[in-house]
Parts: sequence; structure tokens; C-alpha cells
Amino acid sequence: MPIKERILNELKKGPVRYKKLQSKFKASKKLFAAMEEMYSRGLITEKGGYISLAEKTVRKKDKKNDGRLAGTVVKLTENFGFVRCEGLDEDIFVSGKNMMGAVTGDEVLVQTVKASRRDMEGIITRITKEKTNIVGTAMQKGHRLYVQLKDCPYVCPKAENPIARDGDIVLVNLSGRGYSHRRLTAQIQSVIGVVSDSKKAVDVLLAEKNVSRQYPRQAVDAAVKRIEEVDFDRERKNRKDLTDLPIFTIDSASTKDIDDAIYVAETENGYDLSVHIADVSFYVQPSDRCDMAAFERGTSIYFGESVIPMLPAEYSNDVCSLNENRTRFAFTCQMSLDKQGNVKKYEFFKSVIRSRVKGVYSEVNALLAGDADREIKEKYSQVSRRIFTAAKLYEKLREKRVARGSMDIESDEAYILFGPDGKAVDIQKRQRGLAEMIIEEFMLLANSCSANLAKKIGLPFVYRIHRRPDSEKLDGLKENLAKLGLSIQRQPGESMQQTMSRLLDDTRGTNLQTVVHKLILRSQSKAKYSEQPIGHFGLGLEDYAHFTSPIRRYPDLAIHRILSYWLQTQDRQKAQKRFAKFAKRRSERSSAAELAAMQVERGANDIYKAEIMQGHIGESYDGVISSVTSFGIYVALENTVEGLVHISKLDMVSPQLDEGYCLYCPISGKKYTLGQPVQVVVEGVDILNGNVDFALEGWKTAPTDKKADKKTRESRGKKRSGVKRTRQTFEKKAAKVRYPRGKSRKKQSEK
Repeated sequence: MPIKERILNELKKGPVRYKKLQSKFKASKKLFAAMEEMYSRGLITEKGGYISLAEKTVRKKDKKNDGRLAGTVVKLTENFGFVRCEGLDEDIFVSGKNMMGAVTGDEVLVQTVKASRRDMEGIITRITKEKTNIVGTAMQKGHRLYVQLKDCPYVCPKAENPIARDGDIVLVNLSGRGYSHRRLTAQIQSVIGVVSDSKKAVDVLLAEKNVSRQYPRQAVDAAVKRIEEVDFDRERKNRKDLTDLPIFTIDSASTKDIDDAIYVAETENGYDLSVHIADVSFYVQPSDRCDMAAFERGTSIYFGESVIPMLPAEYSNDVCSLNENRTRFAFTCQMSLDKQGNVKKYEFFKSVIRSRVKGVYSEVNALLAGDADREIKEKYSQVSRRIFTAAKLYEKLREKRVARGSMDIESDEAYILFGPDGKAVDIQKRQRGLAEMIIEEFMLLANSCSANLAKKIGLPFVYRIHRRPDSEKLDGLKENLAKLGLSIQRQPGESMQQTMSRLLDDTRGTNLQTVVHKLILRSQSKAKYSEQPIGHFGLGLEDYAHFTSPIRRYPDLAIHRILSYWLQTQDRQKAQKRFAKFAKRRSERSSAAELAAMQVERGANDIYKAEIMQGHIGESYDGVISSVTSFGIYVALENTVEGLVHISKLDMVSPQLDEGYCLYCPISGKKYTLGQPVQVVVEGVDILNGNVDFALEGWKTAPTDKKADKKTRESRGKKRSGVKRTRQTFEKKAAKVRYPRGKSRKKQSEK
């Protein structure tokens, strides 16, 4: 094989140092000539002392589908990282030497390789899109300023910045990459300062995730223009008028973007149920500025008392929202059910509705429980009979859902309470009442009907899918449950969903609830959007899609657009031609947007929890061990707060980890297992990162006898000298990063 091909094949594995190429192919005239020719032809390039394939070579190679996968770096430690790729259930492990200087959030191409210890291991071959707005902490050392990146264990040198001070939180872009993390250099973009409250910490989180609270001005203008253009009376004539029906909504008291309304009636043969959804697709025109902004956002993001909407307020809170006593355009799913709750027929059509009352979950729950006061009874007088009929139908639907094994996993959702200054002050576990479950069940039914219609006709569609867990994950689940004394053995005639659902119910309300529900959740594949009608394992449904929330979810808006086209044309072939690529692209983008939004919501809630617990440092709480690791145990409290008891606070010598089950000490016999009740004391919090630190009740930092006290003083002295040595090591490492090998500081300064 010619030497040029051999060199190119070597570079396909990733960037290589020039010296390594010389060593591998021998420093000869042939090598130098081949390298010179490939440079001149633009096949290879050199950067930071590494030789790599040129961009155009890589692009040409991408077209050949050589097995490389596009993904995003989701975790980075000092020695390795993980890349998450669309379509893979497991993240790809990448050793530090093969990370190519990529940091968390970078989009990369990764080549999978054979590995003896792992199923998925890879090599990053190219960073396709660099992460911007990376959070870091400024560190002043003498006359130099460094930046410690939040999600990267390496320190980046940076030329002096008179604005940033030691300890400030900053947003940076990486101005220098090289092909190693130790070559990273940071350019400070903005200085946030010291973060001491949740408001500032959430702002940092949003900046880091590139999420803007402000809606694009051009998109808002497009929405206003569209609303002004609509001839309401003319459009109303083309729709079924349902304004005389006692239709109503039920939401939380603070909801402004009301997606759905219902009408229910008991008939001679069973029930009539209509689910009316805001007709957002009528207002948001394909590919206008508002549609493009909504597609990019993918979903509304809810955290604390805030919402970052997918659509501008002119749509989400006004003309599209099914507000009380306002005539609104809707997309209706009308269903006829028998007395057992089976859907006998359904129909989709465009309608005009007028909600009689804005129902509130807590008020409807009081009404159903017989605890409503006179004021509440008067408010719901027009629809109270319908509400009790809805509760009756819900019981039928619930029986069917339980029978098919739909899994009801407790998610421990938190309800954050805020003070008048906007500071998080208290936290409670959110409770679902009967009203919440009624609406949830009716929406599931309408969603299932929409997917069934598309599947039956053969329309391109955006389905909500959830694959069956693979055998490896099920084996891992069985093993972990066995350690807890539980079994997931299927009984005769029982489906896997029914078996899991039975185990969830058996542990509900016990010390093992948090642990078992989390284990079962982790055994599941991730629910996502797809153009393929695979079905939903967790719900036990063959047909499922998201139809009922087009104000806050783009996939719902997408399928409204598809169904609207079908109702207008009744032409399957035209729909196939028009929406095949549309459905695929919307599915991919919606899945990615949902994951990004979930990370923001969880991150913000963790920040609020840390701020709340800051006011309870030193207080004791009962908790349950929810996770065990080599560096300590995580404890979950009743209020949904989860914190770490570090290994140093467990009084264990040479602790051993039985992965996923327990941490034990072979010398003292101490053991900490999943589900074990413990009492902890709040030791500290980190608001910026949303972390809470616990210590076990009774753990003492100070010894009681003089000998022990002397040993402690000696160990503290060693710690101080260790800090000094660490500082010296840090400065040496930073200097090496700043000044490349082979070039002295003197030579650099002369330049």
C-alpha cells in the first residue's frame, strides 16, 4: 500500500503527533515527500503539533457512512468522558487521550472501537460544533488570571482581565483547543460575579444552556401581524359550532397557557367525551418567523414560578389559550365510549368553543370530595354534574389502564414556594389529586386516538414512542432487586408491564419506594419522538402520540398541521409527499429539545432546593439511602431533596462498593444499603451547582480525647502543607499550558 494511503488511514483514527508519524513510518524522504504533497493538496492540516485530516477530507468521508456517529459530550472527568448519540440507549465511553480536547456540550463525531471491558467505547475524531458560553470560576494567581471550568477538571490560562476578580463566576469561550485538555485556553466573554442566590444561579444556568428568556422580536411581530390578518367571523363559518355546550377547563391556579378543555356526558350506551385542544396550527403558519422560533425552542420550559414559552404571549396567553368565557378556535377529538370505557368510535374536526369556567385542580378536588364551600359550588354550578360524570368515566379508564399494566412511577416532583422577594423559601412533594388524574387520563385517550388515526390511514406522523427494555437492562434490574430481597418474576399470563406495575404498587409508600421506582425507571429506555409507530411500552399502548399541548410542545403543533392537511384534502399520497421528511425532522428536533429543557428544569429545581436548605444548615432530617457510590451515599428526604454524605464522613476504612446496592467496611462491618433509613444533618449547600451536603446524625468532626486531638492537629498540619504543594503543582501545570513545550518563558516574552 502506498505510504500516502497508509498515512491517511492512520489519521482516520484521529489526530496524531508528527513525531509519532515519523516513528511509525520512519523518517525518510518518502515520508517527507508524501506529507508535503498532502499538505499542498489540502488533504491534511497541522494544529498544535498534531497532524489531522483536513475538513474537506472529513466531509467527503462523512458521505461514505464510515460508521462514525454524531453525538454530544455529556460528561467529562480528568481521565475519561462520555458521548451521547441519537438512537443509542447507552452513552459511548471515551478515554481522556481520545477526547481531542472536547468539553461537555461540544458536538462531535465519534468512531466506535472494540473494547474488552465495555460495550460502547469510542474515539472522538472531530469537534463539529464547539460549546459556547461555558461557565467557569476566575482564579487570580499573582499577576495571572486563570479559569476553572465548571464541567471540566482542567484549569485554563487567560491573559489578565481587569473586570474579572478572583472567585467571580464568568462565561467563557475556548479560544484555544489543540488536541488535549491541557492545551485549552479560555477567553472571558462576560463576568457574572459572585453567585449567592437562586436568581443569579438560574441566570447562569440559562446562559450556560444558551436559553433566552426573551422571545425573538421578529417572531413576536409575525404573531401580531397574523392575529391582525385573521378574519374571525369568516373562519368561524367553516367550523363546527360547539359554543352552546358546557365545556370547561381544569388546570393549576397560575396557568395562563390553557391548551385543553373537555366536555363529558353519560349516554344510554356509555359516555360521550370530547377533548378540545387549542388550534395553534391555524395561527402559526408553516415556516414563518414564529414557527421557526417555536421549532428551535421545541418546548416551553417550566421552573419555579417562571416559564420560558415556546410561543409568544400573544398566542400562548391570549388568542390560542382557551380562556374562560372567550370564544376560541379548537381542534376537537370527539369520542364515543361504551359503559366499560372502551372507545367505540372517534372523530377529529375543527370547532369553535367557549369555556364556561376555568377550573382549578384544588377546587375541583374539594368539589369531588364533598368539601367545597358555597363559593366554589356557585363557581362550578354550570358544569358540576359534568365533573362528577368525568370522575365516573375516569374510574372505568383507570381500571383498563391498570389491567394493561401501565406503569405509574413516582417521580417525586417538587413544589417550590417563594417569598415576596422571589427567593425560594420552602419545598413540598407535589401531590396528584383526582382532578389531575382525570385530565391526565382523558388526554391519554385523545393522544392514543390521534396516533391510531395516523397509523390506520398511513399518514407521516410524529409518534411518542417508548421501546421495551433490552435483555441486558432487565438482567441488571433483576440482579439489583434480588439484593433488596425482591423479585420481578412474571406470573402466568402476565405481561412485563403488568409485572413491573405490580412491583411498583407493592413498594409504594414503603422505604423502598424511592429506590425501587428509580431502579425500574433506569431500566427503561428513554421515551422520545419518532416517525415510526413503535408504541409506548410504559403506558402499555400500541398507538400513542402527543396531540393535546400544541401551545407548549412543538410535536403536538406538528401533528395538528398534518391532521389539518388530511382533513382538508383527504389525500394520503399528497400527505406522504408533503410531510415524510417533515415528520422525521420534527421528531429528531423535538426529542433533542425535550432533553435540553428537562436538564434546565432539573438544574433550576436543584438550585432552588439548595437555596431552601441553606436556611436549614445544622438541622436533622429522616431520609432514605437512594444511591451508593465509591465516594459516598446519596440520601433522599421526604421533601424530594437529595444530598450526598461524603465517604470521609462515614468512618469507614478501605470501604468496598457492591455496585448499585451497598457500601460496606470489611474491618468495622458497617454497611449502607439502598433503601436503608438514615438520619442526616444538613452540613452545607452549593447554590450555583444545586448541591446539598449531608452528614449522618451523630457524626463528630472533633475528637474527645487529647491523643486524638494531637493526631488531628498533626493531620491538619499535613493538610496545609499538602495545599501548598498542590498550589505549586497547579502553577507549574498552568505554566506548561501557557508556554508550549520547547519554548522558554524568556523566548515567549521576547516575542
